[in-house]
Amino acid sequence: MKKEKSYKHLIWDWNGTLLDDVGQCVKVVNVLLAKRDLPPLTVEKYREQIDFPIINFYRRLGFDFTAESYESVAHEYMKLYIRQVPQCRLQKGTGKILTRLTRRGITHSLLSAYHQQRLEEAVDHFHLRQWFIKLIGLNDYYAHSKIENGRQWIRELQYDSQDVLFIGDMCHDYEVAQAMGIDCVALTCGHQSRDRLSSLGITIFDSLEEVAGFLKS
Repeated sequence: MKKEKSYKHLIWDWNGTLLDDVGQCVKVVNVLLAKRDLPPLTVEKYREQIDFPIINFYRRLGFDFTAESYESVAHEYMKLYIRQVPQCRLQKGTGKILTRLTRRGITHSLLSAYHQQRLEEAVDHFHLRQWFIKLIGLNDYYAHSKIENGRQWIRELQYDSQDVLFIGDMCHDYEVAQAMGIDCVALTCGHQSRDRLSSLGITIFDSLEEVAGFLKS
């Protein structure tokens, strides 16, 4: 991690990092579990279990992919989740912090495992597109990984890797940042617990305001 923390470009994760959707995700997963007579999750258990690739998360919950396909479950999940997006909120201070950092000359992009079209729709729903030079999602609903998209994006960016910071909320975000050759910090208010994020040995924060303060240094 750079001691001076003077980054020129921030790559943000979307779900859990800027979009506070954990409650909605748990609600949707519990609908899928109930349909299959599997025990429900609390938010705390969800944050301890969720991981990438998502198919492994479902397997741990008891989904039987010899009886049904992961693809069908992924589509079922997304159909329900899309209905929940209007009920989600942004993490506290998102708009103000993006504005403040942009005024200091920092640029921003989004790198997400969310479907590209749905990502763009969600960003537009919350009136945030103006702050990002690019929105990068996946072309399917299976949420396998965003590593390859990340590698491609860092090749396209007009910044040295040491000037770019990835901000996420899951261990996979750290894996993506490592694959891109850039620094990473994580938020504990998203999809994975503080204990899991602490195991990565990176700087973690409880809020976007703390991230903004870190970037002031």
